Amino acid sequence: MDYDKKLEELFIELPEPPHLVGGVLHACRIGNIMYLGGILPFSEGKIAVKGRVGLEVRLDNAKLAARIAAVNALAVISSEFGGTLNNVKKIINVTGYIASGGEFREHFKVLDGASELFYQIFGAAGKHSRNAVGCSSLPYDACIELSVIVETK
Repeated sequence: MDYDKKLEELFIELPEPPHLVGGVLHACRIGNIMYLGGILPFSEGKIAVKGRVGLEVRLDNAKLAARIAAVNALAVISSEFGGTLNNVKKIINVTGYIASGGEFREHFKVLDGASELFYQIFGAAGKHSRNAVGCSSLPYDACIELSVIVETK
């Protein structure tokens, strides 16, 4: 399947990958496995949704932020392969760190925003294991941060 064409069909334009902070990389490849970390919901240079889910942020907005972070993950993957997603073989695992209030219990619903996007684009190859982890805060007051493990061709 042509994943770049699928992006076009879904009217998704990948942004430039977010800039790096400090001496870290957004992606590291070891053999045919690519590890992505620190993927935040940046949109037009700023965090799209700030705050803690269940307190300052509603669930539907947090789910949208997860989708935005997933688009940024795709931008990183694409940039690693010279502007294409067609080297993706499988999305293996997605971990979502969700900044939330102490009583919030629906972290998995927030992460659906990313998981649904990966499935829309990659079909069966986009189905993955995942972890939805609640935390008290994240960099730049983002409500979500993603870590993604990808098998490449």
